[in-house]
Amino acid sequence: NHQVEAALTAAQDGDLTVLDRLLDALSSPYEDRPDEDPLCQPPKENEVVCATFCGT
Repeated sequence: NHQVEAALTAAQDGDLTVLDRLLDALSSPYEDRPDEDPLCQPPKENEVVCATFCGT
């Protein structure tokens, strides 16, 4: 959820690179990624999404 939130926020600011990186990862979900890849990191304390768009 924090990755989607980051992509949406960046896109609203006119930066689609975060969204492109996320879509690329989603198009090949079984491809190994380095541990240092930002998509492989858990959310930082300020990135935790407490409620999703569906309300969960």
